[in-house]
Amino acid sequence: MNQQEQYLFDLNGYLIVRNALTPEQVTDLSGRLEQQRDERREAISKDPVEEVKDRKGRKTRKVGIEHHLGSDRTILGASGTAWSSPSMLEWGGSYIDLIDLPTIAPYLETLLGKNYRLDHDYINIINHEKPGQLFLHGGGQGAGGATDLVGPTDGGQCYYRYSNGRFFNGLVAVAFELSDVKPGEGGFACVPGSHKVNVELPQEWKLSKTQDDIPECVDRVAVNAGDAIIFTEACAHGTVPWQGAGERRTVFYKYCPHAVAWSPGYYNEDHYDGLTESQRAMLMPPSAFGPNEHTTSLWKQAREEQAELKSLREEVESLRQQIS
Repeated sequence: MNQQEQYLFDLNGYLIVRNALTPEQVTDLSGRLEQQRDERREAISKDPVEEVKDRKGRKTRKVGIEHHLGSDRTILGASGTAWSSPSMLEWGGSYIDLIDLPTIAPYLETLLGKNYRLDHDYINIINHEKPGQLFLHGGGQGAGGATDLVGPTDGGQCYYRYSNGRFFNGLVAVAFELSDVKPGEGGFACVPGSHKVNVELPQEWKLSKTQDDIPECVDRVAVNAGDAIIFTEACAHGTVPWQGAGERRTVFYKYCPHAVAWSPGYYNEDHYDGLTESQRAMLMPPSAFGPNEHTTSLWKQAREEQAELKSLREEVESLRQQIS
């Protein structure tokens, strides 16, 4: 991360990394995505809804299975477990490579420090049928406000500061674009510099149902397939209502320092194939110590206990079916 990039990130709260993905990686990510969508469409035709808990766990609601492409790791589906809600890492291939992509990793180490961890992942797909709306959320120095998705009620994970020549960030997002987003079409937007503000974003600016409603202070970011947008979640940001002819398909991988977590769910490395030791370390749950021999040993034991519990439950279910 050169001096110009550091300056622009500190100034604006986001940065574009051009050609972060190779054309081959874009093709692989897109192909695996379409395979998942096909499988979900088939599943929907057989079972149009599945019941899940809401983000706060206070009630259940029914949502279409098509909404579960990847996971933000706060929603536990019927097939999930407490440690392993659905993840795009299960799709393999380049979705595994994105964990510590060489074109992105140096930026994250500068912004988060060593031994940062992958906190959660998901994918966002918008088109003319589901154009969405711009809901600006986030705000530096706790200025998101009590009614904000990312504000003082989030526990303080989405912070930003710069001190003694170092960046200090809580939750940092990397948005990998699988489609071109041309000027005027939509896509990522933010209020540049809002990661350092001390005053809450005016309420009337937070929600824009059409592009004509968007405040002038908002930057609308045009990118090409293969580009990545790195931004701090402390920056007021959102997605512009879509006006493009095709789709905007964006893969989000979100990272935290090793002692910080946004998601209440953790990854289980045993559920994903082809991981390197570095990637395994990045999937560990948060702790003050980061990955070392003691935390690795503890987490290994926890995974073994989960596997044993799963096996026992399968045996009980098998016996139950035999009896019935």
